[in-house]
Order: sequence, then structure tokens, then C-alpha cells
Amino acid sequence: MGSRSRRILEMANENYHQDEETLAKRRRSNSSSSSSSPRSSGEESFIEYSDDSVRDPNFTVNKVIEESSDDEEAYTLTTLTTVPLNELSQDLIDSAGIENCVSSYIDQLIGTSEDPIIADLICDQEENKNTPQDDAREDAVAKNIEIKTNEITPTKKGKKKQRREEKWKKNIAKELRNTGKSYTSIRTEKVVPERQMKEPCKDNCSFKCQINFTIEQRKQLNEDYWNLGSIEKQWTFLANSTEVIVPKVRCVKIDSEGNQIPSKREHVNAYFFMSSGKKIRVCKLFFKNTLAINNRPIETALKKKNNNTNIATMKDKRGSHGKQPKINEDLKAGVLSFINAIPKIESHYTRANTTKQYIDGSKSVADLHRDYVELCKSNNAPYTSYAIFYRIFNQDFNISFFTPKKDLCDTCEAYKNSSDEEKILMKESYDTHIREKQLSRIEKENDKKKTDTVVAVYDLQAVFQCPKGEISVFYYKSKLNVLNLTIYDIQQNLVESFVWDESNANRGVNEIGTCVFNYLQKVCGAGKDLDIIFYSDNCPGQQKNKFMVAMYLFAVQKFPNLKSITHKFLIKGHTQNEGDSAHSQIERQVKRQLRSGPMYTPDAFIGAIKASRKKSSPIHVTEICYSDIYDWKDVCSQMSLAINKDENNKSVKLAGLKVIMVQKSEPRAIYFKTSYEETEFQKAVVIRRKKDIDVEVKRAYTNKPGLTDSKKRDLLDLVNKKMIPSYYRTFFEAL
Repeated sequence: MGSRSRRILEMANENYHQDEETLAKRRRSNSSSSSSSPRSSGEESFIEYSDDSVRDPNFTVNKVIEESSDDEEAYTLTTLTTVPLNELSQDLIDSAGIENCVSSYIDQLIGTSEDPIIADLICDQEENKNTPQDDAREDAVAKNIEIKTNEITPTKKGKKKQRREEKWKKNIAKELRNTGKSYTSIRTEKVVPERQMKEPCKDNCSFKCQINFTIEQRKQLNEDYWNLGSIEKQWTFLANSTEVIVPKVRCVKIDSEGNQIPSKREHVNAYFFMSSGKKIRVCKLFFKNTLAINNRPIETALKKKNNNTNIATMKDKRGSHGKQPKINEDLKAGVLSFINAIPKIESHYTRANTTKQYIDGSKSVADLHRDYVELCKSNNAPYTSYAIFYRIFNQDFNISFFTPKKDLCDTCEAYKNSSDEEKILMKESYDTHIREKQLSRIEKENDKKKTDTVVAVYDLQAVFQCPKGEISVFYYKSKLNVLNLTIYDIQQNLVESFVWDESNANRGVNEIGTCVFNYLQKVCGAGKDLDIIFYSDNCPGQQKNKFMVAMYLFAVQKFPNLKSITHKFLIKGHTQNEGDSAHSQIERQVKRQLRSGPMYTPDAFIGAIKASRKKSSPIHVTEICYSDIYDWKDVCSQMSLAINKDENNKSVKLAGLKVIMVQKSEPRAIYFKTSYEETEFQKAVVIRRKKDIDVEVKRAYTNKPGLTDSKKRDLLDLVNKKMIPSYYRTFFEAL
């Protein structure tokens, strides 16, 4: 066993013992807390600190937070169910099927507690340790260092893990060798010392080299030569510093028969150095010792000079014979076809800033290669090695197994990755960004203390795909996307969930607006007058648009006891909220259910949502059908709503607003703030035509949208091959 393998085994053994010790400590902690904790199971278990504790290294927890006993389940090993891939051969080879593959996206969340938000944030903090750069950034903020951001991080289009040949060991050694520095030989692993200028020729040299060149001049010549850094440039220098001369007198050798013996040297070389713009001849020993070289580079340069009249075009032809082994085009096409067949999806949160695609993270590249080999063997087809497969996967595709977290901030990341000079230029905008982040949190903390107001946050959970399970075949088939919008009442610690699948509706403003409208209808059913404050992220396609404003204006007039609706948008990159904790609880429950078998339909996901909260009130689930969706875009059109200018005739850009408020007393206007620093609202009349606000609300869909043909074909294929029980055939045929 090699040293590397032995070290891997040692590390694995150490990690195993560490996990055992951690599990034992958690068990002791849970047992002690359960016996000594004064809080009863019926009491409210919600504790919240800074929403962004997952990203702030200065965040401290001042209260003891109980951990859920369900943590021990995270250490339970699951058994992988495997299915032969030869049943997929025709689907993967069929290029038409490959082109029609629809996206696959599974967002994995990790949580450790039933407490709705802080326990999840602490869990994420354990996984995302702060780097020195993060600490430096936060220290800069603490010291009030001013930063200015000119632009957000530009769109990223580069491929993942490109070949960085300058980082290869052999190329590093080559660069050090060509610059005369010490390096370690790749072949012999010996350390070659740095090139040092040697002693000059003797005093009796006929060219008087020591007199013509001082020690400082020799050092400068040596430094200039090795600073060229390229063997081709060095050859050119040597060739230009050498001339062929014909001696006036030549001594020859005669054999016993009186014939002249040919000389091994056809000519004599003269060596020159430049001094004060003049070429001064030196002896060969002085020439070599000054440059710290031997005969070999001189001979190579002279050979190339003789064979190539244009010295400047000298090329190092080593490795340029063109006979290197190449990947067979048919094999490469097979790998490309296999990878293209894997369902992919763009990033849900950062698709505006990246072209990267994502696939299910339950497999690695090695797992994909094993499945690829198995498929090729079942078809008696040749296959490539893992190294070639890995190279094609990384160089020909922009694919990642990990989905980007939505709480990554473009502004903060751009500042963190900038140089000191750039940070100085970025100070003003960055300071404003950090200040808005802090003020938005203070605003939410103050709103939570209000007793006469409903304060809620809403957000879409990451897409759930079904069927879902540890079956290899599922990985290479397009699956049904199930969407879940959660609305979290912060004060009452209650969660409303609205669930639908992609065959019934999309995930645009009509769907989100309908769910929020239904929630408003429910909370207004109590009969008492109330004001509602919503918090959310800044997604323009879902809630930060004029269509949602039209829904708010309609709702405050529709429900008699609803006095006002205020929507406050969290700062981009810092949108962590209580709804994330509900999503984490659901994800943990999904993982528990998967241990007992696959989840085939949305009903299984709905069951996981209902069972996800153990200590707090269960999540109330409302299933949405296509016939339930209202057309809020049509409502906006009927109102002739337009957000253009405020009452002072100044331009208003919806994307720049931080707070929007609508009131029953002002049915044609909105109030807004462009910063959390503002204390007073500004007013903008958005409905200028004299039209009735109580417009007719139509349905968005007259027929069920259904699925694409390729996705439905994939799902029915799983049913036909008994990968999905026949019991569910009726459901999938009706999609």
C-alpha cells in the first residue's frame, strides 16, 4: 500500500472516531437538556437572532438553543438501490430524446433543530467556516473603512475547472529553469541549484576581458540573459552574440601517407558582449562563465542559426511532432451523448449572472463514469477511461453538482475578491449596501414587536422532483417538478403552504399572487381590522412587479377589514428569513421518508410537509389546481396601472424600491421608500384614469397546461418498466 493510500485510510479512521465522539456528546447533551429544560413541549419554540448569522462572522448567540433529537438520524446510513442501466440504452442513444430532456434540479438543505430559524443558521455556519478574507472584510466594516462598488459581479460564462497549465509541476519547474532559479527536477527529483555567475578568465587573456567588463557589468549581463525567461529568446541572444570567423592561419594534421586529416571544427566562433553600444569580443570561457551556461545552449543556438536564416523565428520544436494520442471522435461523441442525456436545469437564484447548469448532487463524476461504462458494456460498445470522461465533463460542459445558495451576495463577494486598491474605489456603494442590510433587519425586528399587525415572510422552496429515490434510473430521466410557496407568520409561528406541480401551473406572478391573495382572504376572515406587512426577496418575475402591486390594491378594497398592505424587500444577497427554516424542516422530513422508500407523487411530498414540524403547529397545506390561478396581469391591465413618476414628477423605478405600501384610503396610489434610512413615505399615483378599482378577476388558465411530450414520455417509460409501481399509472397518464 502506498503512502498516499495509507494516509487516506488514516484520515478516514480519524473522521470516523470524531463522528462517534460527536454523536456521543450530542446524545448526552440531548438527554441532559430533556431532563433539565424548564420549557414544556407545548410552549413556543421559536428563537430568532440575526437573519444573516449564516454569513456574519461577528454574530454571537446569547441564548441556549435546544437541539432536536432528530439530529441522530443524520448519522443513519442509507442503502443505495441500484438498477441495471441497460434498460436505458435506447433512451440515452436516441439523440432526439437527448435534445428534449427537461431540467432536473434537487436543492439540498441541511438542518439540525426544530427551532424555526437559528438552529438552521448555526448548522449552515458549521458548514461554511469563515475564511480569512471574510474576517478581513468584516473587520473593515467594523472599522468603518469606506468602500465603493462601481458594478456588480459581471456575468460568469467560463467553463468549470479549465486546464491551468501554468500550475503544472513540470511547467513550474520549466519556468524556474529558464529563469536560472533553483528547481526540483521532475524526472530525477533532484534539486538543481540556482545559476551563479562564475569566475572570469585569467589575467593573461588575449582579449583582456576583465579590463573591458567590470563585475557590475557582468552581473547586469547575467541578469538580463536569465530575465528573458524563454529558451527561444535565449537562443536568439546567443546566436546574435556569436559570429563565425575564418582564421588566417590554420594548423592541419598529416597522416603517414601525407594526406591531410579533416578537422572536426569547420570554423571558429567569436563571442561578443555589448558595452556602451559597441560589440566587444570576449573569450569563450568569459562568455560562458558570465552567463552561467555550458556549451549545450550555445551549440543548439548555432545549429538553429545555421539552419534558419531568420534568427527571430527560432522555435522550440520539442513536443510539436503532432503524433500525440488523440481521443477517438466516436468515443467522444458517446460521452457527449451520455452527459447530454442527464436532465439539467439553470440556477433558480442566480441564473441572471451565470450560464452554469446543475444536476442532481446525489452522484459524483466517478459514479457517472461507472454508469456510462455499464451502459456501454450492455450495448457491446467501446468506452473511454475515467480520465478522458472527467476531462470532457469539465471542459465541454459548464455543469456543477452543487446549486448556489441564494444568500450569496454579489456586492459582498465582489468586494471580498477585490484588491486593496479596488476596495478603496468601491467604498461608498459597499458602505450603503451594508448599512441597508443592517437597517432592514432592524426594521423587521421592530415590526415583529407590533401587536396590531400581521408580519409574514413568503418565498418559494427549492423545486421538489418526483419520483425521488435512491434508484439509478431516476437520475437519467426527466422528473415532475413540484412547487411549494410558504408564508410564515413570524409573530404566531404559523406556516401556510401552497403546493402545485408544473402540469397545473408555472411559478410566475399569477401563481404567487394567487397564493398570497388566498392567504389574505384567510387572515381577514377573523373580522377585526388589521394591517399586514410582508417580507420577501427581490425576484422581479414573482413579487417585485406592478402585477403584484395591482393585486395588493385590489385586495385592500376587496376585504373590508384590511386597512393596508406593506411589502418590504430584503436586501439582495441577505434575504435569509424564517421561511428558510420551514423549508429546512421539510427537507429533513423528506430525507427521513426516503429511508423507507422512494417518493413517487406530489402526495408523498405533501405528506412530508404536514409531518415536518414536530414541536410547533403543523404546516397547513393548500393544494393549488390550474383552475384556482387568477390572472393578475389582466387585473393590472384593467386598472391601467403604471408606476412611472411620484407626486413631485420624479421618475420612479420599481427595481430600486425597498418598501411599498397600499392603503384602503388611497385606492389609486402607492407609498414607497427607496431606502430603509428614509423616515417618510413618498407618494405616487399609479392609476390616473377614472376607472373602478373593483375590476373583474379572471382565471389565468382555461385548460390544464400539462407537461412537455419528452418529460411525459420519460415518466411513462418509468411506469412501463415497473420503476414506478403500476398503482400510480393513472396519475402520470393524467398529467
